[in-house]
Amino acid sequence: MSLNRASLRPAVRVEEQARLKRERLPRHRGFSALVYGALLICLVYPYTDYDWGWHYRYGEYLLTHGRILRHDIFSWTMPGYEWVNHSWLYDPLLYVLSAHISFLGLSLAGAATGLLIFHVSVRRTHLLFWQTAILAVFFAALSKEALMQGLRSQVVGLLLLSILVNLLFRERDGHTRSYWAFPCLMCIWANLHGSFLLGLIIFGIHVICDFIILKIRGHALPRYWFVFAGSFLVSILATLINPFTYGVYLEAVRHVASPVLPFVVEWRRPEFSQLVRVLFLSYALLLAVGFIYRRRLADLPCLASAVVTMYLAVTSRRHVPVFVVATLPFAAAVVGNARVRVEGMARTSLAVSLLMATFALAVFERGAELLDLWRNPTRAYCFYGPRCSEGLMQYLVRQAPVGRGFNVYEWGGYMIGMGLKAKVFIDGRMALWERADYRPVVEYWAMYAGHDLEAFERQHFDWVIVPSDSEFARELAKYRSPRTGCPAMDVWEVVYRDSRALYLVRKRGR
Repeated sequence: MSLNRASLRPAVRVEEQARLKRERLPRHRGFSALVYGALLICLVYPYTDYDWGWHYRYGEYLLTHGRILRHDIFSWTMPGYEWVNHSWLYDPLLYVLSAHISFLGLSLAGAATGLLIFHVSVRRTHLLFWQTAILAVFFAALSKEALMQGLRSQVVGLLLLSILVNLLFRERDGHTRSYWAFPCLMCIWANLHGSFLLGLIIFGIHVICDFIILKIRGHALPRYWFVFAGSFLVSILATLINPFTYGVYLEAVRHVASPVLPFVVEWRRPEFSQLVRVLFLSYALLLAVGFIYRRRLADLPCLASAVVTMYLAVTSRRHVPVFVVATLPFAAAVVGNARVRVEGMARTSLAVSLLMATFALAVFERGAELLDLWRNPTRAYCFYGPRCSEGLMQYLVRQAPVGRGFNVYEWGGYMIGMGLKAKVFIDGRMALWERADYRPVVEYWAMYAGHDLEAFERQHFDWVIVPSDSEFARELAKYRSPRTGCPAMDVWEVVYRDSRALYLVRKRGR
């Protein structure tokens, strides 16, 4: 039997393409490793979580006493207040890590978690190195709001969100094991961070959109959809397996509906730099082009999730990383289908050089803070985070304040974590605390930001710790009591002062 030579061409072409792919694979893996390495370096930030201290002490209490600390023992403002600590399982993890690897380790752990989030989000799509690099640039710039403080409970929540989205995509590919994984994931999530509620919303969007797609296509509901919906319902029940049961839902709703959230920086509208604004709009445009170009009804769940999370992102800077993580797998699919090829040594070298230069520039801009992090992690925490004073804290540990004091919101957690024997006035736990219509954060902002020094005087504080260059300190120095007619500083003695902190103690007999 004779064979036509032309009939062999397609087979030869396929074999040749396969051979070229095998030859290029090690090179692409090497370049992808460079991209991952550069991204890891870009994600290293000084550990600056304002809430580190109370997380640390709650974790210490759990491991020391063998039970969860449910009431407040660290402030005099609302002693004994019972609250829902939805991150109770994260606290012992932070305590162990902090005790063994300190602030430097927490910074590296946050960067490693961010890199894992990125990998989980893009791993389904077999991207070329330059495609991976493009998405890495978007991820590094737009996830900064979450990762810039190192390993914190919000970062753990983002990791769980990336796993959830990956499982949802795997379910759409026909992997039935996802049905069993969903309830386990949501049970763990509900004990680690309150963002599990957002995970349930995205999960529910996929279930509802699958139902709509089936109805549009005129198909009867298949068995897998009922299993999928059943897994969603079981996941809801699984979130109730926590020490606070349905209280975690009430706490999440309180966060959404609270009128004091605008006082907290991360819940305000994002204020992008010009470069980050361009990247955010470019990323949103990439998603929009992907939806329009693909025009697939099956993309409806991804589209709905993108719309919901983008709305959250433009209304709260805290949710910008959530938008990126929730949509990154779809963005990877869009970039992976791009008909742009980078082949040949010259073109490949140019692409690698441009990408490495981009990451190198990003690292160069943060060279000083990375050097500070390496030399003295604790000092870097104070300088780049709550702007606290190491010297003052060492002084207060030796000579603890006596009585009821006033401190700034950002320093409360650090004071608790450093083992200050005196109880604080306010800290990061208390943003939503309320008792008999009394909200300490409202009173705090009225006195500190609103300069209501008459209300401050009525509290009759025994000591005051504020930034030495704050507007509050300057207003207090000029204040004259309408009740006594005396200058306020006649009542106070300056016990400690440096470039960052001012520590005042009420004079005896006053």
